[in-house]
Amino acid sequence: MSKLCVLLLLISCGLQAANEVVVDILKSENFTSRYNEILNGRSALAVEEFTPLSAGSHLEIVEMILLQQALYLGGETRPVKFKGTESHNLNEYTDLISGDVLTLGRTLWFEDTIDFLGSLYVSEAVIPYGQYEAGFYVAKDNLAAQSMTIADLHKLKVVANPRWKADWRALKSTPVIINNFIGPWENMLAMVDAKIVDAMLVNFSVSPDLILRFSGKEFVPIPNLKVMLPDSRHFVVSKQHPEGKVIFEALEKGLVELNKQGKIERFYQQAGFINSQVKEWQLVNQAMVVVDD
Repeated sequence: MSKLCVLLLLISCGLQAANEVVVDILKSENFTSRYNEILNGRSALAVEEFTPLSAGSHLEIVEMILLQQALYLGGETRPVKFKGTESHNLNEYTDLISGDVLTLGRTLWFEDTIDFLGSLYVSEAVIPYGQYEAGFYVAKDNLAAQSMTIADLHKLKVVANPRWKADWRALKSTPVIINNFIGPWENMLAMVDAKIVDAMLVNFSVSPDLILRFSGKEFVPIPNLKVMLPDSRHFVVSKQHPEGKVIFEALEKGLVELNKQGKIERFYQQAGFINSQVKEWQLVNQAMVVVDD
């Protein structure tokens, strides 16, 4: 290949990159395939109603769509390109903090961003404090665990990652037995399936029976019990990235408009994240609820 061809190729690649907004997502989960199934050939900007096609949680898929719509409404009209990256822990977001990564395709807990506010733009709360609820998900064939009441929680063994601060603080405010585990979410669910532990916290499934299906296994929440995760969730943008300020300003402007339209709450409801089926369930960490004066 001639030097001229190489030069033209590099210029072409550079122009293509400049005409895209690159957003990191986790490649350890099947987000991309589920996202493409939901869109079914549509543009994310055309989605007015979120219609799940499978049981389970669709929180990340909803947020991939909301992010794009917010950017567009805020004046950022370039297409978004999602780039798969390895599973993150917040303390390992070195690329985001350094500016090598522009933004992420999902929200983060506010508590996890506090130490990095000098390097990160943090959006207004997309999921306000008190809105994130989860269930004690157990193996479907674990009938003993499913029969537990709030009075039995001191016997319930729950696996949790101490790096997941909101989950950890929520569980510490309950009488459950916490089994400390630092590792992938999938491995924790496998521990539940193998009855090494009884349960793990999972946000509720969109399916009518609240069932979660993963890798051929089925999990259900203990009926009538739920936990509030005590924090808010936000989109973040790198302050160190050359496009960070422009992207964040567009994002904030667009989120305001999406809130006015009621689309953020509606999408979360349609995805099952804000789940009417558990509205009357007993909140086991009621003391962590903040009551406005």
